[in-house]
Amino acid sequence: MTISRLTRFALPLFLIWGFAACENVVNPGFDPDDYEPIVAPDPVRTLDSMASGERVVLSEGSLTDVVLSWTPTERHGNTVYRYQVLIDTPEGDFSSPVETLFSDNSGLDTKLTLTHYQLNTIGKLAGYRSNSDGTLRWKVRAYCGLDEAMSSVEGYFIIFMMDGIDDIPGEDEPVYITGLGTEDGGDRNAAQQMLRQGDGIYQSFTQLKAGLPFMFVSTVDGKECRYYVNENGVLREMNDGEEHEMTVGESGIYRITMNMGDQTVTYETIGDVFLYNVSGNYRQDFSYLGYGRWGVKDYTARKQRESWAGTGETRHSFKMIIDGTECRWGNSGRDEGSPNLGTDGSYYNLHQLAPGTDSWDYSFRYNDELLQWGEEQNGVWYATVKTDVTLYFNAEYGAYTHRWTVSGAESQE
Repeated sequence: MTISRLTRFALPLFLIWGFAACENVVNPGFDPDDYEPIVAPDPVRTLDSMASGERVVLSEGSLTDVVLSWTPTERHGNTVYRYQVLIDTPEGDFSSPVETLFSDNSGLDTKLTLTHYQLNTIGKLAGYRSNSDGTLRWKVRAYCGLDEAMSSVEGYFIIFMMDGIDDIPGEDEPVYITGLGTEDGGDRNAAQQMLRQGDGIYQSFTQLKAGLPFMFVSTVDGKECRYYVNENGVLREMNDGEEHEMTVGESGIYRITMNMGDQTVTYETIGDVFLYNVSGNYRQDFSYLGYGRWGVKDYTARKQRESWAGTGETRHSFKMIIDGTECRWGNSGRDEGSPNLGTDGSYYNLHQLAPGTDSWDYSFRYNDELLQWGEEQNGVWYATVKTDVTLYFNAEYGAYTHRWTVSGAESQE
């Protein structure tokens, strides 16, 4: 009980004494000696690597990175500095650099590590083209808070850009094959358009002359672009001032497939082209008409009676010998019905069928309304209307296709 009373009376006395003690403390004010001064960074004065004209051949498969390094700026006390690398072209003044990157470790390290792919991207930003040299200059900017200092020296190095094609035509930018070795004889205005198969993939069926030059051309973003195959068989784009030629060793008709993504061009020789009826094992040869077209004029179509086709079997397709192998071109549908004069033209589009496809499947059928069959003759019917049949293995219709027209008349689809 006595201790409790003492505590009750002593506590207010201690509080009064504490308040009095606080009132007697004098504010010491600001003492600059208690604080470390903020000092602007000194500029970097020494660049250690990739600063004296070194040349790097860039490769997508390279596992060796490129390192830009420098001697750190002089430290002041415990100040922490960060670094940025500014990369520019020989014509630039670093006021608007091609690229600005923090150094490694979020800007704390005195080096910048770049992959070949990153450098190739920077080279493209600088306007350098594939398969060519480009010079990059660089400086280092040191930061401390809001203060900064640009290096008093600059370095430079040379990159040889990765293999590739800079100007790949878009969907509305056609590609042509032209030159003395082609069917246009060097007249660019008569050049044959290649059929676009997909992004960067183009194909052409055309006749080439041995030993005479040709090339592929397009206009991309308003700029004329020329493409060729180099001595290593790699598809390349010609840079300004370059001249390259392509030739084939033997004259003939070729299917040419150009893939800009893979940078490849393949050539396949084309032999016989013909219409084929499974029923009766009947064949009608076609002649090459030029510019990727084959055809026959004044053709009398025929059909044959089969046990399942009392009025005649009309299924047919087209065959082509490609590099010595027989290939079949047919319909997109496995068992399409017969067309008539009002059938859409897409019915006649030609699709290369996989080897081993059943001979009856994916066939076309004759247009009875157009052909007007005559009387049966020993199980065979012949059309009373003669027709011209044309295969278009070119870009004229935007797809490989064929058309039947009354001989001497306009096109009828």
